[in-house]
Amino acid sequence: MNELAILSLLISLIFADVVGLMPGGIIVPFYFVLFIEEPVKIAATVVTALAAMLVVRILSNYTILYGRRKFALYLVAGLCFKVLFSFAWFGNTYMFYNLSMTIGHLVPGILGSTMEKQGIGKTLLSLGVVVLIIRLLQIALL
Repeated sequence: MNELAILSLLISLIFADVVGLMPGGIIVPFYFVLFIEEPVKIAATVVTALAAMLVVRILSNYTILYGRRKFALYLVAGLCFKVLFSFAWFGNTYMFYNLSMTIGHLVPGILGSTMEKQGIGKTLLSLGVVVLIIRLLQIALL
């Protein structure tokens, strides 16, 4: 697993330098590769990131958001939507078993922040390409 983390970080950095697009953050593709066999979690993570992006856009009309404050709001909004979606999906057992509908705690916020900076389509396309490259290398090498 450590090898996969290092491989995904290297591929994400090389892709961002060569193409000029961030695949949803440097660490996000690693988590997507880990959960590649659970498409519901991947879809829920993308929906959560989109919901966080919507909340930050709405709140930025009424408050001054930039830099760290904006990124922190993305993380908090992503976390809140993660809890809401997980609770809606699993019901009361969510709190008892700590089940999760999305990938990670911070991944939706990081993904939403990147989607806001460079666009939804570009981010999701570059994320898909990097995840595919990492997965193929994982199959071939590891």
